[in-house]
Amino acid sequence: MTSSPLALRSNFDDLNLAEASLISCLTRLKAGETRWEHSFVIAGREMHVECLGNAYGFPHGPDNDMMLVLSNLFLERGKPRDNSVECSAYALLKMLGRTDSSQNYRIIHDSLTRLSGTMYKISGWLDHPGGTARRVTFRFIERVEEVAAEATSLNLKSFGAGTKLRVTLDKEVAASLSSPRVRPFDLDFMLKLPGSQSRMLFRLLDTLWYSDPQASSEGHLDFGLLELGKLLRLTNLRPDSIRRTISPIHDELIASEFLKSAVLSGRGATQRVRYVLNPQRPDYPLTAEQLELVGRLKLLEIPDSQARAYIRKHTVDAARARLALAERILASTSRIRKSRGAYAWDILNDGSGKYVDTAGGGGLVAAVSQMKGSTTHPVEEDPQAAFDELRRFEDALPAEEQWERHRGAIKLLLGKRVGQEHWKLLEARCLAGEMSASALLREANAAMAALSMHDFVETVVVRLKDEGVPLTSAES
Repeated sequence: MTSSPLALRSNFDDLNLAEASLISCLTRLKAGETRWEHSFVIAGREMHVECLGNAYGFPHGPDNDMMLVLSNLFLERGKPRDNSVECSAYALLKMLGRTDSSQNYRIIHDSLTRLSGTMYKISGWLDHPGGTARRVTFRFIERVEEVAAEATSLNLKSFGAGTKLRVTLDKEVAASLSSPRVRPFDLDFMLKLPGSQSRMLFRLLDTLWYSDPQASSEGHLDFGLLELGKLLRLTNLRPDSIRRTISPIHDELIASEFLKSAVLSGRGATQRVRYVLNPQRPDYPLTAEQLELVGRLKLLEIPDSQARAYIRKHTVDAARARLALAERILASTSRIRKSRGAYAWDILNDGSGKYVDTAGGGGLVAAVSQMKGSTTHPVEEDPQAAFDELRRFEDALPAEEQWERHRGAIKLLLGKRVGQEHWKLLEARCLAGEMSASALLREANAAMAALSMHDFVETVVVRLKDEGVPLTSAES
């Protein structure tokens, strides 16, 4: 038997399996939970799925990872004619990104047992794009065998490091994996997400973003809350229960920069969820066009890492337009009190209309008078004076408005650096008025421009732990 690789090179997903959403988001099941059934519309196509589990319950939690790893192992091995792949239990753990422990061997044992013992009945299965939908009945895994001198049926004892496995996929699954319905999928990114629930929702949203042209053109995905709960294969469909389940998942997907936002609206059973995906995740290579924009940002004295993060956060057209504005404003400004990089960064991230072009091209129109209800006018004599006035205006805004105005820029600069727990505390203290979001953003921009962000973040975290210490100085 050929030795198994410890890492997969293949990164694909089968749209039939992914759109049917066969794995429950639940991390554990109650006794007796062995089946579910759901009719729904996905990617413009009606589907009906019935799941009939076994004594181990229906597939859930880590079974999503197992389904994708086995699918890619099948593809990587050249789609064997007998639909079977062989590997050690240890190699399977490593492909799943799990450590070599007795608990994890038990997890993969139980996962294989569920995937081999669960029957799926699906209406809406497609053999190729644009084809006629049909009905199929299958188990994802037809057979699991332990390979010794001879293959024997899998017993119900725990696996170990030396266990050799032969896993045979169902013929319907193998045929679909050999069809044009297989698409590129970022399996590496998914397996790096912190929890099985966030990995499952990532797979669902990423699939719909790929499958539904309307979603990608509109820039968002919308779900009814109850419908989303069903697609996640939750068994408790009370609106408050669904919200409690998905809220921490949203935090993980936003922190990973897959989601830009997840907004719930409405009341009760009529609530809806809108997901906005980031234009580009941090693990994707930059295109030549994006690298050109990074180079132009660096000419404005913005550090390389900060420039790359900005370009990934915005579409190419939006970034190019904002960058051109910053270049014109800086070219027409004769005196800058702080660094060019900090000034450029403020222009790039302004969402309040503070900086706009003058009619003649170049130059700066300050938004101070706009905020006060007056007519805007070019600041030709001293643009820094207008900037200082705007700063005083922003510092006088209510805490909630300051946070709303600057949250995005602060998140970009500090969110990943301070961590999720400290970020929530930071947000709470901003909203409570215990700190000034405007002043914090200025200090963060100055630290980034001075290449002292590490020290600044450490200072912020220390102050966050001491509720009696203000987070920002009166004069930044």
